[in-house]
Amino acid sequence: MNFISLDFETANHSRVSICAAGLAVFENGDLAEAPYWLVRPPKGHGWFHEIFIECHGLTHLDVLDAPEFSAISPEILTRLTRADLVIAHNAAFDIEHLRATLDHFGLPRPEFDYVCTCQLARHVWPDLPNHQLSTLTAHIGHRFNHHHAQADAEAAGRVFLAMMKHANAATPHELLKQTGLEPKRF
Repeated sequence: MNFISLDFETANHSRVSICAAGLAVFENGDLAEAPYWLVRPPKGHGWFHEIFIECHGLTHLDVLDAPEFSAISPEILTRLTRADLVIAHNAAFDIEHLRATLDHFGLPRPEFDYVCTCQLARHVWPDLPNHQLSTLTAHIGHRFNHHHAQADAEAAGRVFLAMMKHANAATPHELLKQTGLEPKRF
């Protein structure tokens, strides 16, 4: 059972303004690695909106000397394509930003299956007041630094494992089958 959790932070509303990327690689139920990158958004997309700064605390000064996404994409994409499943909390956000950023740089889109932990949690724990990542982590007793890409990726992975345990599912695909959700294809 190998899956990877993915999270991006962005500088503004532009879909190519990724300013931080985090992965959490889980192998056989354990966190194997959690790489993190600061990312300099491409020219024209790198201004930092005040609301986003308040959320994640990053500014243009933090990413001034960071690589652009195209420089780190081989490391990220290699890991994503090796995983049995990619997960993300509010996956539509992260997947759309990945798609738009790859297109912006003219990079090929890899193929992998992914699922949204927010949608999944609605099926596994329907009685929670909401299914925000902070609510889910509180529910499972996991503390983390919210809106830090690496911490969010790990938190989503821990929530995913807790959902598997709650549903008595031996594999991610067994959990999906129990909930009636199908992974989407990137």
